[in-house]
Amino acid sequence: MAPGGCRLSGALSFLLLAAWLALASAESYQKFLREHFDHPPTEVPDRGRYCDLLMKRRHMTSPHHCKHLNTFVHADTSRIIAVCGEGGQPTKGDLRESAESFPLTLCELEKGSWAPDCRYRVSDSVERIIIACEDGFPVHLETEVPN
Repeated sequence: MAPGGCRLSGALSFLLLAAWLALASAESYQKFLREHFDHPPTEVPDRGRYCDLLMKRRHMTSPHHCKHLNTFVHADTSRIIAVCGEGGQPTKGDLRESAESFPLTLCELEKGSWAPDCRYRVSDSVERIIIACEDGFPVHLETEVPN
């Protein structure tokens, strides 16, 4: 093998790893958007059924499972992404707390509700959020911060 062969192979391996990490990060961001982003808020005929509709539509319920808790953020993606930069402060580990508050809807599974008929309690608030970021994009909503 030529002396440069190992370097090319190493460089190719590095590029493939970088491409795989970028793809994984992009998929994590898309999952974040599917699970937590709703701007402008989806209009529903009965506001009390907002969570029932979105949790099902966003594939967070199934015939055998109801996700117990989920928060939707009602803000432009640029405002949410900003928390990964100057719009947020580092907290614990890879988490960042937003400097500003966001309109939120908390969906909490009602007691006695079972799949496939998942029923949620709807709570609206305006609070700061804590998110995890990868490559400058949100990939996980940890929690909201009570004002």
